[in-house]
Amino acid sequence: MSLVEIKKQVDPSLDREFLNKYRRLREDLLWILANKEQLRSTYANKYVAVENKTVKFTDTTIEGILFEIHAAGRQVEDFAIEYIGKQPANFLF
Repeated sequence: MSLVEIKKQVDPSLDREFLNKYRRLREDLLWILANKEQLRSTYANKYVAVENKTVKFTDTTIEGILFEIHAAGRQVEDFAIEYIGKQPANFLF
């Protein structure tokens, strides 16, 4: 039996909680992608941590942003974190 199955037996609401958290993170990630140009003008070459479609933390390194989140007493899992490069990424296919 997996850990997820055990947790479901202990508290079935965890499924709902997990899905709600997933949906919030997905919405935040989609918000970041939709607003990338606007974010780039303010947060170029920085990592942003977004919660509820709002930038909550920024830093130039991933370690720095993780430290900021932990220093605020928050959990990393509550944020969509993305690097905002100065230039759009170019993909070669």
